[in-house]
Amino acid sequence: MSEIVVPDRLRELAKPYFFKAKNENKTNTLVILVHGFGASATETRPLGEYLCKRGYDIYGILLTGHGTDSKDLDSVKWNDWYESIEEVYKECAEKYDNVFIGGLSLGGALTLYTATKLRFNGLFTINSLYRFSRKLAPIIWFLHNFKIHRPRNVDRIRWYVEHDLFAYPDDSTYAAYQILKFLHVLHRRMNQIDIPSLIIQSKEDQTVSPKSAEWIYEDLKTVKELVQLPKGDHILTVDEHREEAFVKITQFLEKQIKANNEKY
Repeated sequence: MSEIVVPDRLRELAKPYFFKAKNENKTNTLVILVHGFGASATETRPLGEYLCKRGYDIYGILLTGHGTDSKDLDSVKWNDWYESIEEVYKECAEKYDNVFIGGLSLGGALTLYTATKLRFNGLFTINSLYRFSRKLAPIIWFLHNFKIHRPRNVDRIRWYVEHDLFAYPDDSTYAAYQILKFLHVLHRRMNQIDIPSLIIQSKEDQTVSPKSAEWIYEDLKTVKELVQLPKGDHILTVDEHREEAFVKITQFLEKQIKANNEKY
């Protein structure tokens, strides 16, 4: 397999980012965005840019162990990922009247968990991870002891680069085991989520089962909306069908901000 060279610009874009709305953010709203496993802040940038143009300040998280070298994931615990979000929240949240959080894939699952720990006006998930394959789980459990890395498909790696994404060329089984542990905790805390929630899922998702959105929706005990899109790849934020999802998210934010304003 020929090596695929990752451009330096992608390594730079992989870093966390903050976008300030040019219209001085009249809604005084911050949206925190969380990327997926083995990926980076490049995944959420298109959505961040879209929302910033519509008047929202945006903070794109970079989860611990990501955006550098995949071996860095071999020493990360799942709660380190949560703390990546918590740190930004504590730094920024008090400056805003409205704070939302949204995530893609693993970022969606972390979004759900974070909503049980910190206070937001609402949350949204995109093609969120929620359950591990029963066939894959025991393999991960065994391999994580040796910190083995499983190579990703070379065509997929090339696709990342072509779509301006910085992602690792292989998956850390140790970090995958941390996801297993994390999801077990998340499932027990789902009934603690008490804020409006928007769940978006692509029916064409080949990475996460499209059923995941239905499982999340069923376990949520709050005001919720499920949007199932007929088209779109797993990384929907860079897919050609992303516009519908972005519009739904914008409408969701507007609705919750309006409801919050009417309280005062």
